[in-house]
Amino acid sequence: MATGPLIPGLKEYDRPRRGFPRWLAWLIGSVVVVLAVVVLAGFAGGVGPLRALGQSTVPLEAVGYRLTADDTVIEVAVTLPASGLCREDELRGIAFERSNRIEVDTSVTRSRNPSCPITSLGGDVRWVVVPLDAPIGTRTVVRAADRQAVPLAG
Repeated sequence: MATGPLIPGLKEYDRPRRGFPRWLAWLIGSVVVVLAVVVLAGFAGGVGPLRALGQSTVPLEAVGYRLTADDTVIEVAVTLPASGLCREDELRGIAFERSNRIEVDTSVTRSRNPSCPITSLGGDVRWVVVPLDAPIGTRTVVRAADRQAVPLAG
């Protein structure tokens, strides 16, 4: 009678391994680590595809407007926030056009990371370009926040 294994080289109780292969566990772990780094970089540093997580938007008050050579574009004067502006801050103006008025909404988008050199003082006035869908004509310009008229600057 045979006293060894049925198949030479195998032990009698060997069977195929079950569960996840080791390389699949490494792949899933690597993907999780990369996603965590991308999310943290977007939130903390304001970089990468998720940089919006690391940014905040602050509304600005429109104090005047002026016409440009193109009648479908106006420039709106905004008062800067008390903290001033950084070099990478983005000033933005949006116009909501109604039949008899143009409502302007202005804001600054900045990084949540406060370690940037301030390039302008708070309370200064900057001009923001606001495109319109149609010529301004006789419509009045108002602030979207409180519906107060914005005066025409000379």
